[in-house]
Formats: sequence, C-alpha cells, structure tokens
Amino acid sequence: MNAMQLPVLNPPLKGFLRWAYTLSITSAHEETIPWYYSNFIQLSCTKKFLEDGRQCFLDFFRGKPNELNFNNPFLLTCSVNYTILENLALGAWPKFFADQIRNGYYCVVFLDESKLSPAATYQKGPFPHHLFLYGFDWDERAFHASMFDRTGVYRNLQIPFGEFQDAVQSMRQLLRENLAADHHTYFYKYEPHSPYPFDKTAAIDQLRDYINGETHLNRVNYNFDNEDAFGIKVYDYLQMYFDAVENNDSRLGSRNDVRHLHVLWEHKKMMIERIGFLVDQGIIPYDEELVDGYKDITKRAMKLRDQYIRHEIREDKEVFERLRLRFDEFRDEEPVLLQKLIKLLEG
Repeated sequence: MNAMQLPVLNPPLKGFLRWAYTLSITSAHEETIPWYYSNFIQLSCTKKFLEDGRQCFLDFFRGKPNELNFNNPFLLTCSVNYTILENLALGAWPKFFADQIRNGYYCVVFLDESKLSPAATYQKGPFPHHLFLYGFDWDERAFHASMFDRTGVYRNLQIPFGEFQDAVQSMRQLLRENLAADHHTYFYKYEPHSPYPFDKTAAIDQLRDYINGETHLNRVNYNFDNEDAFGIKVYDYLQMYFDAVENNDSRLGSRNDVRHLHVLWEHKKMMIERIGFLVDQGIIPYDEELVDGYKDITKRAMKLRDQYIRHEIREDKEVFERLRLRFDEFRDEEPVLLQKLIKLLEG
C-alpha cells in the first residue's frame, strides 16, 4: 500500500491544537457527538501571568492531564519520547510513521516546525511544536498533515519527507543542547466506545462549576494549586490581561491577544450548538429566552474578536473600552442563562 489516509473532519474547536487534533479524529464518528456535547463546558485561565511574567492561557478545561494525554474515551493513546526513538535512524523515520498510519494510528509528532515550509515560523528560528499526521503518499514522498499555515489558517496539506526529517533532526539537536524540553510524540487509534449517551450529571456539574468559578474535576489525580481561574471568574483575569496590554505593562510576557478572544467565542459557539443538540434530541424543551440569549452572546463574542483583529491591523484604542463592556455583560448574563439550562436539564 503506497498511499493511505485515515478519516478526519474539520475540527469544531481550533483555539488549541490539542482540541483540533483529537476532535478532527473523533468528529468523523457520529457516536462521539453525545460525549462531545457532555463536555467542553468549563473554561480556565492563568491567574499569575503578571507576577512572574508567564504567558496567560485561556482554554477549555477538561481536567488534568490535558487532552493529548489519555483523556479521550474514544482514543487509544500511546506516547514516546526522543530518548526511546534515539536509536531510530533519521532515514527510517518516514517508514516508521507510515507504518503506524497503516496500523490505524494517527501520529502527533513533536518536532521543530520552523523547518516546515507551510509554517508561519518557517526559517525564523526554532519552534518546537506538534504536527498531526493522518496519511502518507510513498510515491509523492510526503505525509498528509494538519496544521496552522503561514496565514494562520488551520488546514490539511502535504509535508515532504525531507522537510519532516529536517524538522526531526533539528528537534533532536535542540534536545541534546538542552534548548528545549521533550513534549513527546503521540499515537492515537480510534476505538468505538460502549454506548455514550449525553451525560446530564456531568454537564450539570460542569455548568455549576462554571457559574461558581471553581472546579471539582480530577482532584483525585492532582493537587489543587490555585494557579488558574475557572468559569465566570476568567472574565476578571481577561480584563486584567487586556488592561495590561492597553497600558503596555512591562510585566506582561508573551501575548496571545486574538487567541484569547477566539477561544472565548468558541466557548459561546459551542454552548449554543450544545443547546441546539439538546433540543433536537428532546433532552430539553425549546426555550426562546435561553436560545436567543446565547445566540446574542455568541454574536457579540465573535464581533469582539473581529474588532480586535482589525485593531491589530489599524490601531483603535476604543476596542479596550468595548472589551470592558462585553466582559461585564457576559459576566452578568451568562449565569442567568446557565441556571435556566440547569433547570431544564434537571426537569
């Protein structure tokens, strides 16, 4: 077999690749949809990004470890590091990964993305990152891969074996010189799960945690360190973050302004899609106030993201006042709508 592609779909969430990669696999299977809508309710963000100059992260929260690490019931997961792969000759890497794809495994390879010509970081200095491989063409000497390209668009494309090997070799060198940490390479195989109906209990627990700005998820597996804010409290820290941006605060580390607003919009979009699913499945009755309320929040969140993108192209200082206004609105409106959703689910 000289060519093969495993099934993938355009993922519903792209704010972080841990979601884009794993959901592009599971979304191709209809049986995973109730699980998807039972989850992805909670948000978390970094609290101490000014005190120690660390990067501020806003993301969906599904417990620890994150989604790359054995956290999806439909994916059989294996992981290896460069120490284990050290004795694999560089010329053997394409065949090794092609063989895994032949065996039904999607490959998420940790490498230096600056060696890949479609990447925004191409030839701009080392950029350790994960690359998603879902197929290969031995005659074309290329892998089928998914990634954000140089224009910032997540898409499927081909990576020549030569570029792939250069990226692996560069990563090897970075690790030998202790210039990077090894974030491991992952292999995922889709395995049908036992029936997974929509989980009302899990959804209600997450909704309550979101409203209360807390989490009770996976406490048995890690010590709560109070480093992150959860749920409705993320708006306080988003406001702190954008105040620091507006004031050019020297304590602010690396920035991801648009990503924060994109993830915020994805969260609202996900919520209105979930409500639609629940109504379509007859799990809750149609409620005009709930549906219209979340549609409006989703529309405002998308507009806010787009306005900030325009601000980065052509400065508009008024965007920071709009951010403050919208964060205050969402902080007030969401708990009311989510309490209504909880009552509908309990009823």
